[in-house]
Amino acid sequence: MKERFRFDDRLRIYIPDLKEEWNDYSSDERMRILELWEPMRGRIPGIIAEFEAEIDERHQLLQQVEEWEQTVALMDEISDYASRINDLNILYRTQPDADEESPELPGEHGDKEK
Repeated sequence: MKERFRFDDRLRIYIPDLKEEWNDYSSDERMRILELWEPMRGRIPGIIAEFEAEIDERHQLLQQVEEWEQTVALMDEISDYASRINDLNILYRTQPDADEESPELPGEHGDKEK
């Protein structure tokens, strides 16, 4: 069952890596997937807080740097962390149901765009 998840280094969390449509899994399989997903999903707010702290740190550094290249590099890092927070929020808000047809989980069908 754990093969239904893969570790995403960028997001620092295991995410769903389903090979089939959510509704193609039996109700029992969906329930087992959700039982594994919920503890992982529960870590998301803490990871978001870590990323927000990284953004705050870079904002502080922005006030100290004088070179344009450093400013651009820090802004790129801030943008990357903001993107990660957005992706984590999407994962956190996705709550499929084991008994009913549900929207796809992020990461379904081996979607590896991240």
